[in-house]
Amino acid sequence: MLLKITHETELTYDTTISESVVELRMFPRQESTQHRLSFELKLQPYSTVNSYFDWLGNTVHTFNVNHSHEKLRVVATSVVETETMRIAPESLPDTWPLPASSNYKLYDFLQFDGPIVDSPELRELAKELHADDGIPVGELAMRMIRLINSRFEYQKGITTAASPVTDTLKLGKGVCQDFTHLMIALARAMKMPARYVSGLLHGDTANPDGLRGFTQSHAWCELYFPSHGWIGFDPTNNCTAGEHFVKVAVGRDYRDVPPNKGMYRGQAKETMLVNVRTDALNSIPNDLFPEKIIPLGVATTNGASLPFRRFEGHHQEHAMQQQQEKNAMMQMQQQQQ
Repeated sequence: MLLKITHETELTYDTTISESVVELRMFPRQESTQHRLSFELKLQPYSTVNSYFDWLGNTVHTFNVNHSHEKLRVVATSVVETETMRIAPESLPDTWPLPASSNYKLYDFLQFDGPIVDSPELRELAKELHADDGIPVGELAMRMIRLINSRFEYQKGITTAASPVTDTLKLGKGVCQDFTHLMIALARAMKMPARYVSGLLHGDTANPDGLRGFTQSHAWCELYFPSHGWIGFDPTNNCTAGEHFVKVAVGRDYRDVPPNKGMYRGQAKETMLVNVRTDALNSIPNDLFPEKIIPLGVATTNGASLPFRRFEGHHQEHAMQQQQEKNAMMQMQQQQQ
């Protein structure tokens, strides 16, 4: 499938700020079943951009805006070709429990940390998988996504980007990020390497309700199969990851992969709007560049030096609630100053 992806983020401030420091993870990964053909990054205000690979192989773009501004706009446009994963997980020879691995690269994907919290409730949920010795790992993975899909309700606005899996277990509700964290927790409870994937999901425009996370940033889980490697599972949509999924970044959990994060200098309140669009293309456009960074253009003024405030971009499912929490925290900080 040939896809064009436009990911636009707009940060608006209610008064002038003097500096922003930004880190982006919006560059689709190059994978055996995913080929990045083009990437264009537009900035307003424009700034010099640097890039590097993080320790997980994700491409990170960083830039500073060191003059006064009241708005920061980032538009990342990619053209990606994806292929259908033709292998059925249940057909792979791997069986549970997996043998202990000496591969140090898997160590971090077996540990409980951050929002991936172990608990008695998690262990009780794991018992419902009825995992007997010798069960195919692919079948066990499918039981995980079916269990999460049937037991937990998809509902926005009741969790935040920092919510641990214990909240999801207690509430019985959440969004794609919560369900991904929960599947990772189940896998790690059973000593199966699991990692978080941040990306985008292209849906059927004729049936927009068919896939949750359609036309917005999305999250899913990958499990490691010794015979094959990493395979993606989407507990939110009760399916394996296929050609409709575009992988942008991988990590131990969400903390490793936010699309944008950083800080700004000023006392302003920040409002964040995120818009993601995916379009299926019939052919490869002629004017593609492997990577291009260009300005959008904006007028700026000089301002005074003010303290830094942190910001972090989240999946749209949490953006509004996260913004409200951030504004309340900044108001409390200002009252204490």
